[in-house]
Amino acid sequence: MSAAELIRRATDAGVEMQVGRDGRLLLRAKREPSADLLADLTANKAELVERLTELGATNDPHKTIWLHLLVLDDGSVIQRCGEQATVLVDKEARLRFGDHLQDVVAVSGYERPLTEEEIAKALAGTLASPAALPPPSGAWLARVARLLGARPAELLAGRHLEQHDLVELAGSDAAQVAKTLLNSPAWINRPRPVEQLAEHIVEEKPEEQRFTHTAATATPAWREARDYYINHLMVCRACYAQAKRYCPIGSDLRQNYNDVSAQNMVE
Repeated sequence: MSAAELIRRATDAGVEMQVGRDGRLLLRAKREPSADLLADLTANKAELVERLTELGATNDPHKTIWLHLLVLDDGSVIQRCGEQATVLVDKEARLRFGDHLQDVVAVSGYERPLTEEEIAKALAGTLASPAALPPPSGAWLARVARLLGARPAELLAGRHLEQHDLVELAGSDAAQVAKTLLNSPAWINRPRPVEQLAEHIVEEKPEEQRFTHTAATATPAWREARDYYINHLMVCRACYAQAKRYCPIGSDLRQNYNDVSAQNMVE
C-alpha cells in the first residue's frame, strides 16, 4: 500500500499526521484508530514521513497546493491545477481512476502547468523550487488595458489576466495579448460597465425649433395650396396620404403645398 493511500485512510478515519522537528511521525485523533490502521502506519513509518515532508509536513485538509500530478499506470501524467488539499485531490483521483492511479504528486511553489522536462524532474524528486517572481509590471498591464479600451482593474477583476500573467507575459507583445483577449469568449461576453455602455449610445441631436402656423396666421397662398391639396385627396381614390402614395396630380399638389408651406415658415 502506498504512502498516499495510507494518508487517505488516516484522513478518512479522522487521524491527523505530522512530522515533528526530530523527524518522528506524530499522530493525533479524537478517537482511537483501528488496530489494522495503526499497524499499517507503523510498518510504513519511513515512507509516511518522506511523503508528509513532501506535502509540507502535514496532511491538514486545510493546507492547499495549486499543482498536483496524477500518475496513471499507463505512464501518462495528468496535471491537476487549482488550489486544493492534496489528500482531497488524492481521494477524488482514486474515485475517478481507481486502480489505474499510481500516485498523486504535489508540486509546491508552482502556479502554472509544468513542461515535459519539469514533469520528469518532479516525479524524480529533482525539480527545483521556482525562482522568486519579479514584481508585476503595471506599465505592461496599463498598455494592454489601453489597447482594449478598458481599465487595468477591469482586466484583473474579470480574471481576464491574473497576477502570474503580469510576470510571465511582461516581456511579450502587449498588442498580441490584447488581440487574443479581444477575441476570447470571456471578453466578448463580459458584463459591460455602465460608463462603457454609455459610450456606444448615439447622442440624439435636439430637433430644430419649429413654429406652428395656423390658418389664421398663414398667407392666402398657403391657404389656397392647402385647400387644393386636401380637396383633391378627398375625391381621388388613387391618393393615400398616410402611405405617401399619390397620383400625378396629387403629387404635384403635394409638392406645391410643401413649397408654399416652406415659404410661409420663412416669412
